[in-house]
Amino acid sequence: MDLLEWVTSTASTLPVPLLWALGALFAFLENGLGLGFFVPGETIVVVLAAALSDPLSAVVMFAVVVVAGTAGDHVGYLLGRHFGTGLRDTKLIQRMGVDNWDRAVDVLRRRGAIAVFLTRLVPVIRTLTPATAGVARVRYPAFLFASLAGAATWAAVYVGAGYLLRSSLDAVRQSLGPVSSVLLIVALAAAVVFVVHRLVRKRVLARGADLSAESRAPRTPLSHRLFSEDEWRTWPNLITGIRMLLLPIFVWMITTRMLWGAIIVIGVVFLTDWLDGWLARKTKKVSALGTWLDPVADRITVFVTAGAFALGHLVPWETFVLLLIPDVLLGLAALLVFKGDPNVPVTIMGKIRTALIFVGLLGVLLGEALRGSVSDDLRWIVGLSFVLYLLGIIGHYIAASQYAKAMIAQTLAARDVTST
Repeated sequence: MDLLEWVTSTASTLPVPLLWALGALFAFLENGLGLGFFVPGETIVVVLAAALSDPLSAVVMFAVVVVAGTAGDHVGYLLGRHFGTGLRDTKLIQRMGVDNWDRAVDVLRRRGAIAVFLTRLVPVIRTLTPATAGVARVRYPAFLFASLAGAATWAAVYVGAGYLLRSSLDAVRQSLGPVSSVLLIVALAAAVVFVVHRLVRKRVLARGADLSAESRAPRTPLSHRLFSEDEWRTWPNLITGIRMLLLPIFVWMITTRMLWGAIIVIGVVFLTDWLDGWLARKTKKVSALGTWLDPVADRITVFVTAGAFALGHLVPWETFVLLLIPDVLLGLAALLVFKGDPNVPVTIMGKIRTALIFVGLLGVLLGEALRGSVSDDLRWIVGLSFVLYLLGIIGHYIAASQYAKAMIAQTLAARDVTST
């Protein structure tokens, strides 16, 4: 079974009311003030709509997404009316970008309430425009009309794209056969290269951006920083090492279909992933080795876990390849340019990505174990978990582009220091 067939077969097992509820939730989060900045709601709505198999369910999805999107607009509108012009100085707006806020204000000043409709498909700005309408005390009937029209446009684009994607999967698979999976992988790899190229070009044009003195300072050798600058023989680092030793056991259990044992082992792995960091902060034993090793161990855990699932035929092998592509590229860049340690901070999307992948894979494993020993009616657990896993892969590419941008910024900063 190839990737496209796997997607269509697992998607059909999900309860349709659950898809509607999730679509409404993420449409609200996407359009609520500040929430859409962190949650890729449009991507999730596309994936959820792709799981719908009949036109009526797609129409209902469209309706609930419109209502939820408008509700998200109202959050921003009411906050704008409550805080007034002081909203611009809040930490939330500072984080989303004062320039974005000013652009939203400018569009509203020139276009009036219709700006809520016109900016609906513009990332970030669409989230801020309802708030600026509240600050400007735009008449509510005008705001409501523009919000409904904008939400309907947004829903038509993303729900329609998802439903058409599902409708075309069978035709693509029948026309291309096994080649379809290879073409999908090549297309996504090309997308990554395109994104990185755009980021490089953008950073080259913005060399004058402010960069911290730390990023400009010359780097000491990695081995010295990890083992000589502080005490690396700590309990948190030992726990991280034990976690790595459990991974081969997990692979063996998956391939021999010892699913309940694999659930216990991977549960311990996920628990220790949280425990080592918590213990390091609690005991004030944060070390350079632990800071470097923890994200590396996370990536190894994801790869080994996803690889084991592919070997055990619990997920299609193509998803494992998709996970490898961005990290292989970034890993080579880190090794060749930064001698193995680019010292790039973890992003929010990186954390969301990892959580979605782990929860999705654990759910797939649990659903398969329950289906084999309890009931065959629990296939929907596998379907829902597989959707979460796919969302994690999408987030993986978004996070990879963010890390690539940070690495490029450091490279340009080092070149600027050398040239001066």
